[in-house]
Amino acid sequence: MNIKLKNGLRIVGEKMPHVRSVAVGVWVGVGSRAETAAENGISHYMEHMLFKGTERRTAAQIASEMDAIGGNLNAYTTREYTCYYAKSVDEDVETVFDILSDMYTSSSLGEAETELERGVILEEISMYEDSPEDVAQETLAKLVFGSDPLGYGIAGTRETVLGITSGDLRAFMTKYYTAKNTVIALAGNFDEEKIRYLCEKYFGTVPEGFSYTDYGTAPFCAGETEKQKDIEQTHIAIALPGIAQNSEERYVMSALCGAFGGGMSSRLFQKIREEKGLAYSIYASPEGFKNAGILNIYAGVSPENADLVCELIQKEMQDILKNGLTEEEFLRSKSQMRASYIMGQESVSGRMQVLGRNMLLYNKIQKAEDVLSGIESVSRREAEKLAERLFASEWAKACVCPKP
Repeated sequence: MNIKLKNGLRIVGEKMPHVRSVAVGVWVGVGSRAETAAENGISHYMEHMLFKGTERRTAAQIASEMDAIGGNLNAYTTREYTCYYAKSVDEDVETVFDILSDMYTSSSLGEAETELERGVILEEISMYEDSPEDVAQETLAKLVFGSDPLGYGIAGTRETVLGITSGDLRAFMTKYYTAKNTVIALAGNFDEEKIRYLCEKYFGTVPEGFSYTDYGTAPFCAGETEKQKDIEQTHIAIALPGIAQNSEERYVMSALCGAFGGGMSSRLFQKIREEKGLAYSIYASPEGFKNAGILNIYAGVSPENADLVCELIQKEMQDILKNGLTEEEFLRSKSQMRASYIMGQESVSGRMQVLGRNMLLYNKIQKAEDVLSGIESVSRREAEKLAERLFASEWAKACVCPKP
């Protein structure tokens, strides 16, 4: 299913007739990457506010009506988009559309609710600040991307959140919550004609507006930075230049990261955790955005072992540069990629997420056979050539360390 309403809103869906549930997502093309420094956190604030009541429903009624059908309703904000999603049994799909559209089109954004939710968001920021791994990753993003909005924290800062008003939120909604900047994605058991009718009924009058997902490139800034907190471990976050989320090399990147630090059999896990016993958590993963990306490496270690672990990470990169990947570890990584994708496709929510993200950011449907073919086509030499390009780069490193 791939249709567009007269106002420009896109609907994409995949039927799974063997299930009795349906997942629906409303994807809005705005996240922290679209914000200014002064309004940082407003996308995330808006996500919270859509659950706080509409012209027809209180916050309690939104929750109780969804619970009454046994459904799930939630949302999240990223650097590039915001997603509101629900899952229910197939017979209740119109109730899901009614609630999601009411939140999207008629959120009250009242001053009292805005002030009340401000306290909740400040508590959420405090929660992240109590997680040293989160602090390390946020600090790394600011170091790598500098003043580019990709380096902003998704929840914003205490200062910016304190400055956001209900008027700011209403202006933000008018600008970004528009038909051309929104995608509705579905997966599960549904009737296509009924979904077309529901989309017209509940979203057909959304103002046309503009799309805001044409993000440019972002810089990569090498260097090192450190923060001190009252903790026991040193948390190390390292970034190397990566690739964009939709790059033709995305499967090559995933295969390389899988062999290097993507699982229990990976180089980093085996060498640093299993053989040396220097870390409980250590991994490497690709982090891709539109027209930008990094290779992210993380380790949580004892302070006295931090330098040694960084040396061992570099040593493993140098070994791959010198000797390449073994056929066994390369094929194992590809098998993990393939299995992970196939198992993810067995979930209606997982399928909906893939459909929504790809349609919103890239205006296309990613077919399962194309993904599996892309994974299968990756060669070991391609992964080694990508390693030669990325591992030779100067890295950025952020450490969150115990106070002396």
